[in-house]
Amino acid sequence: MPNKFIKPLIMVGLIALLAVILYLTYWLIGIDVITIGQLERGLSRRGARVVAMIVVAFTMGMTGLFFQTLTQNRILTPSVIGFDSTFVLSQTLIVFLFGSSTVLIANPYYNFILSTLVMVFSSLLLYGFVLKKGKNNLALLLLVGLVFRTLMGSLTSFLSRIIDPDDFLVVTSRSMASLTNMNTDILWYLALPILVLVIILMARDTKSFDVMNLGEDQAKSLGVSYHKLMNRHLIYIAILISVSTALVGPLMFLGLITVNLSREILKTDYHKPLLWMSSLLGIVFLVLGQFILTTLNLNTSLATLINLIGGLYMISILVKGEKQA
Repeated sequence: MPNKFIKPLIMVGLIALLAVILYLTYWLIGIDVITIGQLERGLSRRGARVVAMIVVAFTMGMTGLFFQTLTQNRILTPSVIGFDSTFVLSQTLIVFLFGSSTVLIANPYYNFILSTLVMVFSSLLLYGFVLKKGKNNLALLLLVGLVFRTLMGSLTSFLSRIIDPDDFLVVTSRSMASLTNMNTDILWYLALPILVLVIILMARDTKSFDVMNLGEDQAKSLGVSYHKLMNRHLIYIAILISVSTALVGPLMFLGLITVNLSREILKTDYHKPLLWMSSLLGIVFLVLGQFILTTLNLNTSLATLINLIGGLYMISILVKGEKQA
């Protein structure tokens, strides 16, 4: 990695580390006496949340960066065009078809695997076709994403209204994970191993994706198996979005913010430094943001603030692109 990327990466990394330390230890301020048991329980609970936020930061950064290369567009991420809506619909559909007492709901591992398979199938079926036919057509991609997200939301709402009220409570608890109500049941034995495995698999293709930045025709002429890589990474992206959504619920604009800020800071299109920078920025946004909200006792969620900032940032990117055109 070139030296010009090392300094900004170290600076953002130190900020992320400081945010993690603050989040893990701020609750000790003002406590005169604390037992070892209380300390272990407090650090264990907050440690699990920090690890979950780190996992989400990496998933959002990786999926956003690679998806932007696949679509050849800087404002599109999987969450923006509705990948996470499929995960929420799958939870409702499982309860609707099999009931809330089914092992597919009671067992978090079976539930995650089935929901991920649904996401992989739908992403390959819909977005694989759309990316092949119109990846350079921003209006088409945004329209398909809007229609898909609206359709998934409408189906989820419809099914939620006709199922048993007790089943509805189960669906709500499964699909309404948040940064303050994390689903850590799958963290250590499912989410974290999957993240490590997919990072290794995706990192092997960073050089090929650097070539894909040149465009499909140029990448093919340089020996890149363009469509094979696209289909494979759509599967990786669907898996990572499943991990993120299962842990903390939908975060529509986090990937958009971190990836584009990384491009602004590093002034490069190389994937390896952008991957590290976007992941570190995601940790800063999530951990430091959650620390600030908790410390100041603000009655709002971090996801709401991220979506507000992300929406405004997306509009600014569109306006800037329109002026440059």
